[in-house]
Amino acid sequence: MDFKNKLILAPLTTIGNLPYRKICKRLGADITISEMAMAQSLLQGKRSEWALVRRDPSEDVFGVQLCGHNEQIIAKTVELLSDTCNFDFIDLNIGCPIDMVFRKGGGSALLGRCNKLEAIVRGANTVSTVPITIKVRTGIEDYKPTIHKTILPNAHLWGAQAITIHGRTRSQRYLREADWDYIKMCSSLTSLPVIGNGDIYSYTEALDRFENYGISSLMIARGAIVKPW
Repeated sequence: MDFKNKLILAPLTTIGNLPYRKICKRLGADITISEMAMAQSLLQGKRSEWALVRRDPSEDVFGVQLCGHNEQIIAKTVELLSDTCNFDFIDLNIGCPIDMVFRKGGGSALLGRCNKLEAIVRGANTVSTVPITIKVRTGIEDYKPTIHKTILPNAHLWGAQAITIHGRTRSQRYLREADWDYIKMCSSLTSLPVIGNGDIYSYTEALDRFENYGISSLMIARGAIVKPW
């Protein structure tokens, strides 16, 4: 997988469906990702969940994003997806701040459970036929970023092929500006491609992040909702 100088459409829950991704692809997105799909629900065969991972022919580079908290369930889901779907990589959600997901130990809760996170990434990588990437926030608690100490030094050893960093903690949700200085620091601590994410609303902002913050690629989320062009 080539994650160099790409514009990536973020996995936008409830918004990033197939018709919307087709529009963004036509308007210049290099890589698209499904809405976040729950591993357990996929294993249970829920039609609404399987609809999330459908790929349109226009999506020439397409990833499926999975969320869960159990390494065995995620590994089984990765195997099932590999046998039944068409995609180029699997992205593991380590950043979802939603209370329901967090309380079960998934999403951003995994930022504080590194042994569990390692087991999940290693397990997914072992059974996957495509690259495994991870998407994280900077930490759990406000003003206490942690991933530079816990995840960045280790993610490549676990088998991750790239890491997306949303420059906010779980507690921040979407308040205050994304911490791009922290993203820049993190990009210097790993050999993995770092995909920066947060508060990109214009071409000039995107160009600035590419030129000055050491990232490999850029992920656009709310900016693509406001201005998909």
